[in-house]
Amino acid sequence: SVFVAFLQHTGIKIPSVLHLLTSVWFYIALFCFIGVVILLYYLRKTLFFYERVKGFVLNIWEGIMSLKSVRNIPLFIFYTLAIWACYFFHFYFTFYCFAFTAHLGMIAALIMFVGGTFAVIVPTPNGAGPWHFAIISMMMLYGVNVTDAGIFALIVHGIQTFLVVLLGVYGLAALPFANRHRK
Repeated sequence: SVFVAFLQHTGIKIPSVLHLLTSVWFYIALFCFIGVVILLYYLRKTLFFYERVKGFVLNIWEGIMSLKSVRNIPLFIFYTLAIWACYFFHFYFTFYCFAFTAHLGMIAALIMFVGGTFAVIVPTPNGAGPWHFAIISMMMLYGVNVTDAGIFALIVHGIQTFLVVLLGVYGLAALPFANRHRK
């Protein structure tokens, strides 16, 4: 009786609450709500995008934490910047190999390089596809026709990929010699 008096005093009428709890529509809505919550829970656990983002963030965190084991941080930073500078200058100097890009300046190269770098983040082998799309689109903004831009993108990407493979094979072949001298 105390609870009934409290509920009536606060404006909640017992017959309307009881009518709600005995309504078929209430249980249908409750069942649907519970089903959606369960579905979202399992989708969150198994959803490809969720796992992909989670793995990406964990890999970045692991990479950042691995810097603790680097013995010479300034040298590491220097090599990192030098590698990116070599990539950029390779991209920029290639402008002078073609008449249709020779007039583009360093700022245009930097803009295209940054855009292409972000396009490589898309999970494809060596950025093939998204990188080409980004470079072709940006070159068209600078007045280069689509065919010439496509030729440029294919040649530059092909040379860069070949260089990475070549240096990777060299590194793989040189690794036993470098490890033998350390022992």
